[in-house]
Amino acid sequence: MGVLAETEINGIKLKLVQGDITRYPAKAIVNAANKRLEHGGGVAYAIAKACAGDAGKYTEISKKAMREQFGRDYIEHGEVVVTPAMNLEERGIKYVFHTVGPICSGRWNDKLKEKLFRAFLGPLEKAEEMKVTSIAFPAVSAGIYGCELEKVVETFLEAVKSFKGSNVKEVALVIYDRESAERALAVLKKFA
Repeated sequence: MGVLAETEINGIKLKLVQGDITRYPAKAIVNAANKRLEHGGGVAYAIAKACAGDAGKYTEISKKAMREQFGRDYIEHGEVVVTPAMNLEERGIKYVFHTVGPICSGRWNDKLKEKLFRAFLGPLEKAEEMKVTSIAFPAVSAGIYGCELEKVVETFLEAVKSFKGSNVKEVALVIYDRESAERALAVLKKFA
């Protein structure tokens, strides 16, 4: 786990971290989920497995929480399902915030950007509402959903910049592999 950059946006400490999001000591970590919260691969599977030891069990917990919180079996862009961090609580993580980003498949346009912006802003607003002081995000939609990493990082930074809150003190973007983290760092340097 390595902090590659740290800056401040609107009084919020922003960090870019290379490492495993399930090991980052934020009060809430964000899961890049699909709209039905089926944690079958990527960061969603890693988080589900780390939380419950069994990704299938955590998927059931997530789906139950979604029905309780939204009254349906799917979420839209910007909606956030909150589940307990279970096994990750020993690492200081209290909640998992499930958000859904757009499927880009190599494309990019204003509509996709707006959906992704909402996928980042929704968890920030939920953290503010729940008085969560620190939150860590993965690069939502940059994996199998095929959004260009640089566009994802730019949109993440825009969401943090537009966020208005007083409870959230620290926001981290946690990227697993070194090469992607270096690409994200280049975007952050241009943006800051």
